[in-house]
Amino acid sequence: MKVTIQILQRNKGYYLLASLTATALILLILLPKNAFSWGFFLFMCVRVIQMKSPPFTFLAIIIILFTLGVTLLHTLTNHSKLTTNSHIEEIYLNPVSYHVNGDYLSGEGEVKGEKVSFYHRIETVEEQVYWQNLLEPVSITAQLNLDKPEKARNRYQFDYQKYLSEKRIFWTVEIKKITKINKVISINAYLSKIKLTIIHFFHSKLQNGKTHDYIMAMIFNQADYVDANNMEFYRQIGVIHLFSISGMHVHLLIQAFQYLLLRLGVTRERTKPILLITILLYGFISGGSVGIFRAVLTHSLLLIADICEVDLEVKDVFAFVLLLSLWLNPYIVFSLAFQLSYTLSGLLYMLSARLELLKISVFRKSVFLSFIMTCTAGIYLSYHYFEIAWLGVWVNVLFSFLFTTVLFPIFWGLCLLILLPYFQLISAPIFLLTDKLLLVTENLSQYLANKNGLIAITGRPIFIFYILLLIIVIRFLVAIEEEKHIRRMTLLTIFAYVCFSSLPYLNPNGRVIILDVGQGDAILIKTPFQKQTILIDTGGYVSFDQEKEPWQIRNTMDHNGKELVSAIKAEGVKRLDAVFLTHADTDHMGNIGYLINKFSVETVYVPSGMEEDTGFMTVYRNLQEKPALIALVAPQVVSLADLHFKVLSPHTKGRADNNSSLVLLTKIAGLNWLFTGDLEESGELNLINRYSQLRIDVLKVGHHGSNSSSSEEFLNHINPRVALISVGPNNRYGHPHGDVIERLSKKNMKIYRTDKQGALHFIYSSRKKIMQTMLQ
Repeated sequence: MKVTIQILQRNKGYYLLASLTATALILLILLPKNAFSWGFFLFMCVRVIQMKSPPFTFLAIIIILFTLGVTLLHTLTNHSKLTTNSHIEEIYLNPVSYHVNGDYLSGEGEVKGEKVSFYHRIETVEEQVYWQNLLEPVSITAQLNLDKPEKARNRYQFDYQKYLSEKRIFWTVEIKKITKINKVISINAYLSKIKLTIIHFFHSKLQNGKTHDYIMAMIFNQADYVDANNMEFYRQIGVIHLFSISGMHVHLLIQAFQYLLLRLGVTRERTKPILLITILLYGFISGGSVGIFRAVLTHSLLLIADICEVDLEVKDVFAFVLLLSLWLNPYIVFSLAFQLSYTLSGLLYMLSARLELLKISVFRKSVFLSFIMTCTAGIYLSYHYFEIAWLGVWVNVLFSFLFTTVLFPIFWGLCLLILLPYFQLISAPIFLLTDKLLLVTENLSQYLANKNGLIAITGRPIFIFYILLLIIVIRFLVAIEEEKHIRRMTLLTIFAYVCFSSLPYLNPNGRVIILDVGQGDAILIKTPFQKQTILIDTGGYVSFDQEKEPWQIRNTMDHNGKELVSAIKAEGVKRLDAVFLTHADTDHMGNIGYLINKFSVETVYVPSGMEEDTGFMTVYRNLQEKPALIALVAPQVVSLADLHFKVLSPHTKGRADNNSSLVLLTKIAGLNWLFTGDLEESGELNLINRYSQLRIDVLKVGHHGSNSSSSEEFLNHINPRVALISVGPNNRYGHPHGDVIERLSKKNMKIYRTDKQGALHFIYSSRKKIMQTMLQ
């Protein structure tokens, strides 16, 4: 006889309401000064009271009190016992928690019982093989350098220190000079060995190629196997969720395995415990990410309820899993993976039945569901990535069909058939065809990702606009649930997103931003209402490593270029009217290729002679869409609406070196600005001789504060009031030089430097002029 447990009324989502109240409480505790946290919590409390159900109110109070206690416990214990003076020489490493990427070993370890983030430069191919094949945790004795994780140095960018602290990690450790490695004997070590043995078995049996890489990524949660650039393309077009193991993956596993068992003659009743064990084993093998935890636990609880003949609502099980996730780590509320996983899966649970009732074709239902998901996820994606991929509405339909109907069955089929004799021979044609299909998929994703017109760059507007957009999206979802005014609310939601995407063009403030790109230059200029957007130099990573052997090459993307593009998108910039490259050094123009592939750039201006530089022209010729290229010499003037850039140097065709740097004079907010690239003392002397009346308010200090620039004679001649130095922290050149800082200080100049203060923001309008810094 089937038992029915019904503490609350069915189909009312009471448990979910309690879970959302607990979520609001956690946000309030962690963000006590945030108005949204207060509003969200008070709103949920009112909703609980409005239920007028004593049993539910009692349950909600119990959940709220328990959540309060758990969250306070986490916040009070979320600190480090280590200090910079701590003597450490031993670290515990578990192969489950680290990654080998070429000659780089990194991941999470443990020092004196405390989690740390570690990295290690692998010295030989033999050492690489050792770390790749290690199946058990080890304790390492080595020289360990303890350091604090880095904070975000540009506005709204990824804050590594905050990210690690939310995982209860407060230190990074560099492992050098390993002297001893000891195996660790424990239950955890034994379980890790079982897990890694299974993963290595599939890794060794599957034929090398793209199919192998995608199976390891999408079935076993080993995302490092797929090229990092392709993963970025998938993210940009809005289908990265397909690579995060979730309910869809587990549901497909259940369907495939259940079908196999039934075909083998196993009864339906006996398949349930077998499926439960399979799901739990799969969760153990594939790891503990947010999506896996939610999907595996939800399906496991539903199977257990089915086996025990207990009637449980899917929404209530989902609510319990949400609560458990929050209790295990309240800081998980700040994780984008958590936000997307629980929001989108919750929507599917709430709306799937309603969508089935819509009298439209299956294809239109798929497009509408994709639209709903994009509108909901768009709030999160705008906040974290500053853009919304509207092409995802259509691409999701195509890619979801491709992966769920074609690729996933092939992946699971290959994994299930791997024990058959002659597997390699039988599966070879399947691997070949699937490899070609995946190559087409990658090429399509790259093509779509580079179509910038299909992606809305929103920046990160002030929070009130997110709240207004959220209210409209919620009203849209309620309309679908109630089956009222769906068409009207759909149009209103589209209109709201159009307005939201237009906000950068309604900002009356202009900005001059010295972006922190490490040891390099990148200066973004935005005029009020974003009438003009100009970039002076692009930064770029200068590598001092010798040419690497094949085993040392890392699967990585252009992180320096990605950080530059992200910092520009954070300001709501979609296109650049002009990019000025002062000269051909990598730290000034190294990111130009990556930049132009991500933004619509109208014109690139270079100093005369740079158009003949081999390195630069190689990059320029390889661009898919080439902006206009104009070489400049003094005394040309580049007029961009209200901004006029006068070229002060070079006067003749140069060699694109430091003293051939493009020197620009312009007036912004009534102040004279001088941008000097890497101009050195001889170039400065030339300016003194040619421009006797040159007076400057704001100087971008030449050559990152090198002692070969910013001579006393030059500073006396231009007499600036503010000095801006773009320089990397603890750089190998010792920039800025102490003598330069002394010369600037003697002139009573206000000195700003990116190595100490992060990105520098000069904000201006008709009524104000202020300078803000990221770190100080």
